[in-house]
Amino acid sequence: MNVLLVNDDGIGAEGLWALHKAFTQKNHNVYVIAPKSEQSAKSSAITTREALRIENIRENVWAVSGTPVDCVMLGFEHILKEYLKTNNIDLVVSGINAGPNLASDVLYSGTVGAAIEAASFHHKAIAISIDAVKNQKYDEAAKTLMFLIEKGIIDYIGLHEVLNINIPNVNFKDIVGYTVCQAGFSRYQDIVKTGKDGRGRDIIWISGSDPLIEISDYKIDYYVLLERKVAITPLKIDYNNYKKIKSMEKWVKKFT
Repeated sequence: MNVLLVNDDGIGAEGLWALHKAFTQKNHNVYVIAPKSEQSAKSSAITTREALRIENIRENVWAVSGTPVDCVMLGFEHILKEYLKTNNIDLVVSGINAGPNLASDVLYSGTVGAAIEAASFHHKAIAISIDAVKNQKYDEAAKTLMFLIEKGIIDYIGLHEVLNINIPNVNFKDIVGYTVCQAGFSRYQDIVKTGKDGRGRDIIWISGSDPLIEISDYKIDYYVLLERKVAITPLKIDYNNYKKIKSMEKWVKKFT
């Protein structure tokens, strides 16, 4: 299988190379195209106001001076065609992200954004994250993904679809189970942080902590992960609200 690895934590991220090791050990052909520096929370942002640069780090490994989505775009539109004369990629994996991407995180995550961009190029794509911001067990998370691939998870990725997978920060043997679930709705608290720079000028940081999770009558990713289970969330590129279209069509007919 030909596998393209991307991420938002940058070319030197440990999670990226844990995936690389896991796939190469299974004798897959692996290509890496990742941001030169960390590009977290860039969602589907692209670089349009400055030139991009690519650097061939070593065989089949490139660093891009841009966002995760830039990496995917340049990968399929230039790098793979120019240097490898192919776009024959069977699977795109984005991650392993340093920290979970749950609930409304999928709107902001560069990890998820890169996977969605790959899906827009008609490639099967998985975004994978680990539930820890330090002391991550990346090799164990990669082992978990390989297990899911061996069980046929790729067969469930359709056109313009992405699987967002969040893995507990435990050893593979200690995972309690696997749950296919929906992404919840969340809002972080204390988002705006104010302060002063070295010259006494006002500065503002956007961050956040302790997300508020909306109560739901269905199983959502946030609570699945708390149970030390792998949360598998199918996503699709479709912003249309079909029920609303039907109801509004009836509304328009009233005055047209």
